Amino acid sequence: MSHTTRNSNNGSKSRKNTNNSTQREDSANSPQNRGFSSKNKGFKASKSRNLRPDRSKGMKMHSEIASPRANRDRKSSGNRNTGGNGQWIWGFHAADSALKNNKRVFHKILMTPKSVERLKLDPSRPFKSTKIEIVTPADIDAVLPDGAVHQGVALSCAPLLSHHLDDIAEEAKGLIIVLDQITDPHNVGAMFRLARAFNAKAIIMQSRNAPPLAGAVTKVAVGTVESVPHVFVTNIANTLLALQKMNWRVTGLAGEADLTLQQALTNADAEVIVMGAEGPGLRKRVRDCCDQLAKIPMPGGAESLNVSTAAAIALYEVVRNQ
Repeated sequence: MSHTTRNSNNGSKSRKNTNNSTQREDSANSPQNRGFSSKNKGFKASKSRNLRPDRSKGMKMHSEIASPRANRDRKSSGNRNTGGNGQWIWGFHAADSALKNNKRVFHKILMTPKSVERLKLDPSRPFKSTKIEIVTPADIDAVLPDGAVHQGVALSCAPLLSHHLDDIAEEAKGLIIVLDQITDPHNVGAMFRLARAFNAKAIIMQSRNAPPLAGAVTKVAVGTVESVPHVFVTNIANTLLALQKMNWRVTGLAGEADLTLQQALTNADAEVIVMGAEGPGLRKRVRDCCDQLAKIPMPGGAESLNVSTAAAIALYEVVRNQ
């Protein structure tokens, strides 16, 4: 089910209004103003199918995509003393899953004696050609961000490869999650855990805004980053159009939508759920490229939910209707 609202401009525009419009567009495209305000109510999905590309553009391998500029060289990004230009993964479950992933390439492996025993590794032999370094917890603390709960293990790894959209979506069946400018590592990690729980085919993210799939993301995801495919794309809106062309229905979550999830997600055999960032919500063009918008009924009057909580409710509703 789709519902559309058209915005029209009546009358001629003066040069002053044209200049003001240009200034507003520049402001909206500035880094400080990216995203869509949740206060802009009533903007519903409208589609120009003749403008849809034959395939989503700009998809790259994870190893070809630089970390978001905001995260570069930050201590909190997990890139401190990377040990071979890798990304640090820490915590028992995250490390255990990474070590079992045959696609992982390791640069450094740091473990305490207890962790080696717990992970049942032989420190006298290299693991996938990488030496296991027996260290103290303080040694691991020194290479990780402050406050990282590493449980005696830290791995410096090459980034995982991003999957291609066509490989994921060729068969229009199942569930795909799209994250529109969700940048908080804890929320992204929670999304991977939810994707695994509800058997989603993949998580799609915008390359320039996604946090590195390491550090806090992998810690919160408790190993599911290794098993849930991810796709990095340049343009989320164009990707939604490409998915629609491959017979996927695209539903965006928006608190001001007219439809409830129960009404929108009937016959959800090939469903794409689009989640926006907390606060701004879905951006304008992303909303415009959805088949429909849906809301979570909250009779208790709460203004909003944490994005991962909202996603859990939406994903359950999809699975219930498949």
